[in-house]
Amino acid sequence: MKYKPKLPNKFNDEFAYFCGLILGDGSLPLAKSKRPNGKYQKRHIIHFYCNSLNFIEKVYYPLFKKLFEVSPRIISIKRPKKNIMYNCSIESKEIYNFLNEKGLTLGKKAKIGKIPKIPKKYYPSLLAGLLDTNGGKKGNGFGLSTASNDFANFCVKIFKKFNMSHHSCPWNYKDYIYHQIYVHKKDFHKILKHIPLKNIEKIKYLNASVA
Repeated sequence: MKYKPKLPNKFNDEFAYFCGLILGDGSLPLAKSKRPNGKYQKRHIIHFYCNSLNFIEKVYYPLFKKLFEVSPRIISIKRPKKNIMYNCSIESKEIYNFLNEKGLTLGKKAKIGKIPKIPKKYYPSLLAGLLDTNGGKKGNGFGLSTASNDFANFCVKIFKKFNMSHHSCPWNYKDYIYHQIYVHKKDFHKILKHIPLKNIEKIKYLNASVA
């Protein structure tokens, strides 16, 4: 008998952080597979991609297992002339539909990605997940680049909330607006204080810049 996953009954910091990870480097693809009878069957796959096996094993995998009480599968993806990429994935109709109901975008979310409607007190945890995946050195600061106007506005809102000196730079490319948003170096200590990052590499970078 297939084990039915547990579904969180409400948002908390851990679930909000998980949503941030999926918004950053996760995916709920619109996938189908052909059955032996020739008909197509909808797939319900939750992917998470990362180039750090340590981050998957120490952060994403145990968090997923704690939230849903099922274990995703970790596979390595070799890429020509690039570092190995790791994919932590699972197929579950219950979890897939649950995450969609909570506001996570299905399909290619780069331009259409939306921030789910969650209590504002969990915004820092959601942003932590987003920065732990897509965050990095931008200009003379730390932040992210995104094609999602919703993601960009969300980041600016949180940076303003904690009075972080930041820069937001939209640019037009092929008739679409992209965004680069980052906190200036002088306020890296505020990121470390207010945004509960878990990615040790991102934390090391910010700490080194603060020292």
